[in-house]
Amino acid sequence: MSRMPWMLLCLALLGGCVTESTNQREPAPRGEQLKAHLDLARGYLERRDWNRARDPLQRALDIDPRSADAHVLMAVLHQAQDEPEHAEASYRQALRYDPQHSMALNNYGSFLYSQGRYEEALEPMRKVVRDTSYRGRAQAHENLGLAELKVGNVERAQAAFERALSFNTVQPRSALELAFLAFERGDIADAGRYYDIYRQRARQTPRSLCLGLRLARATGDADQRASYEIALRNMFPDSAEARRCMQEN
Repeated sequence: MSRMPWMLLCLALLGGCVTESTNQREPAPRGEQLKAHLDLARGYLERRDWNRARDPLQRALDIDPRSADAHVLMAVLHQAQDEPEHAEASYRQALRYDPQHSMALNNYGSFLYSQGRYEEALEPMRKVVRDTSYRGRAQAHENLGLAELKVGNVERAQAAFERALSFNTVQPRSALELAFLAFERGDIADAGRYYDIYRQRARQTPRSLCLGLRLARATGDADQRASYEIALRNMFPDSAEARRCMQEN
């Protein structure tokens, strides 16, 4: 949302979204009214004020029932309020009216992934990464890589993660996944390179520390091995993954 002061925007809406003319006040064009309601709803969503977001979204849909932007934001609201069936219906409506709507494709793919519907998530995810004008391509490629991994498409996943890093070198999840893929195919040098990218840009997790420990074991680096073991014990003492990793040879 633009940085327009909240009070000014709210007053514009309460006043009926009007424009000044020489002699009279006339309703603002429908497009301006639609944008104002969407901007207001977007601001409420960013602030996690779910209840207040619903009214301007409904008003936007009253103005233009075919607005893909309005349907996408309504889907986001439904997701936030744990209404997956309504969220899916809103995403489908958005894509019905604009099949190439990048935000709808990206969010719908992420939604399907969150529901464990990985195969279904691939279609919208593969579409959105082809949009060269989409500003979120790095994250979209990373999302695609995660979905490809879930269905066993390792080569496609690797390509997606590499593309994510090519668009944004500060994409730590992609670097971590590439490190795991390299380690699994026995390329310790490549795994270490990607792992270094990850640990310079993100906080360690039990999973990432376990990879660091495995790399230290593979390279015979006793100091690094001890360091990762201490980190796992101190940072994640109750983690089942950490305990399992520590017991590996």
